[in-house]
Amino acid sequence: MVVLRCLYLLALVFWVGGMVALGTFAAPAIFDVLESYHGSAGRLEAGDVFGEMLRRFRSFEYGSAAVLLGCLGTLTYKAPRPSAIRIRMATVAVMLCISLYSGLGITRQLDGLQAEMGANIASLAADNDYAARYDNLYGQTTLLLLLNLGFGLSLIYWEAKSRIA
Repeated sequence: MVVLRCLYLLALVFWVGGMVALGTFAAPAIFDVLESYHGSAGRLEAGDVFGEMLRRFRSFEYGSAAVLLGCLGTLTYKAPRPSAIRIRMATVAVMLCISLYSGLGITRQLDGLQAEMGANIASLAADNDYAARYDNLYGQTTLLLLLNLGFGLSLIYWEAKSRIA
């Protein structure tokens, strides 16, 4: 049981930590550096680089969710069961659904929009229809990332609280 809980915690902390690292450090650094060297073309390059980082991280997210659900599913049959294990499983399942929608749904829409535009998004006027659609999709992605982060932090809090009690 201890091994399962440790594996659960490692997968959870790596998933949440990865989201924090990408959003807080990687994205701003990539965009700042490439844009300072190449102007608006650097912004497009930065988007490509960060998009590839997110694509690779998505596989890690999906794997982490599988580990989390596997550990929690196994722990449901062990005594003593962690408190509210079904709520934790539901939370992880919701996080996985959010990641799948963001990674498969929104990313495809962004790629399709970029191909349809045929231009650098940074070169378009703010009132352009493509720019508005792009901003909307980007905002959705950011909101979903923050939502997943909140769910992940709540699971970490839950674990920390159950250790103290």
